[in-house]
Amino acid sequence: MKLFIIRCLFFTGAFAMARAQTDSAPMPLEPVPNTAVQPSAPAQTDPFNDPLIEQVEARHEKAVNGDTDETKALTADLEKWTKEQPTNYLLQAYLGSVYTLDSRDAWPGPGKLTYLRNGGKLMDSAVAADPNNPAVRFVRAIDYYELPFFFGKGPTARDDFQILLKQVDGEIKTPYVLNIETQQAIYYYAGLTFKHLSQYPQAQDAWRRGLNLDPTSPLGIKINAELAKMN
Repeated sequence: MKLFIIRCLFFTGAFAMARAQTDSAPMPLEPVPNTAVQPSAPAQTDPFNDPLIEQVEARHEKAVNGDTDETKALTADLEKWTKEQPTNYLLQAYLGSVYTLDSRDAWPGPGKLTYLRNGGKLMDSAVAADPNNPAVRFVRAIDYYELPFFFGKGPTARDDFQILLKQVDGEIKTPYVLNIETQQAIYYYAGLTFKHLSQYPQAQDAWRRGLNLDPTSPLGIKINAELAKMN
């Protein structure tokens, strides 16, 4: 998975537009409890390990890095795939994220904000439909973390990461088993979000927990650098 690159979305012209537009019957019998042991659902692998999602993520990174042709092509493919797989909410979340990139690339005008709003709606509905899928929530959390503050999405990103941390720690149950890289990325970006909101103790706690997973990994090195800045 290659989702863990700090990204800046350049919504030229959208910021000013956003500011301008923002303004005595018998008792029923008690049910007989089912005492049979119910089998637990089998654990599912990390959603980011799915071959299609790996392909989407690789293309998504190209789009993030400014490849406008890839952005347009990935938008078209994701629109097609989400229609073919309407319950694949991770694909839906990615489509929402790519719409924010389409906003970056659109000519100044109402279309830029339309892309942003549609992207947000798609990511919000994906999380609402599949709240126990950490990958879906993670895509939204990073996207919202990167939006400028006046869009008001910072608190949602923080809340998403708080839930993701509880899912990683097992406090909130999820059927997915996340690999070390995904877990460490959650800690890393959670820390960045807390720091952005001036919640420094929470940021340090998230980074220390992430660092313990693998201090020598690329993410571990980034986490260590962030912790060094706090000292």
